[in-house]
Amino acid sequence: MCQNLKLTYDVFLSGLDVNLIVLTQEIAENSSWYSWFNEAETTNTMQKGYFPNTPQKQLIYFRDHIENSETKIQLGILHKLDNVLIGVISLNNIDYLNKKCEVAGLIGNRRYKAIKYFLEANKLIFKHAVNTLGLHRIYGGSLSKEVSIYYERMLEFQQEGVHRQEVFKNGEFNDVYYFARIFDGPL
Repeated sequence: MCQNLKLTYDVFLSGLDVNLIVLTQEIAENSSWYSWFNEAETTNTMQKGYFPNTPQKQLIYFRDHIENSETKIQLGILHKLDNVLIGVISLNNIDYLNKKCEVAGLIGNRRYKAIKYFLEANKLIFKHAVNTLGLHRIYGGSLSKEVSIYYERMLEFQQEGVHRQEVFKNGEFNDVYYFARIFDGPL
């Protein structure tokens, strides 16, 4: 990873404090994006962190799962004022027939771990999902009950259920909390 390289970013969705940017090969190769998935604190409530990540693995992931996908939109979360990549957010398993998708995201840069950035990134990508892609249902899941409650309280999702002991993480089997929101009109 080149620390001194000045990266350029293409803004896809613009917000007040964050922009959602197009992820590129240059970003995969030259940012700290890959390293977020090596931090136990960041991946504690995710199905990540089982194997070490490297810039090379991140580039392979970018090429295989992001670059030409028609069922996934993954964008970088850019702090507007500082022009720093602070996280990623995605719509996964986009089902155009049934008008639904899964949401996932994280703020990986420790210095910018604030709810307001994550909240704004979610609202931006939901608006795109509903108004541009015509999606009706967005769902997600987490090993953290607190994350599920956050989506319910802050983003108007509803709890859909719990899959008991579904994921092995941190030496034990963990429940996964599922949540969803139905969007009945444009945002």
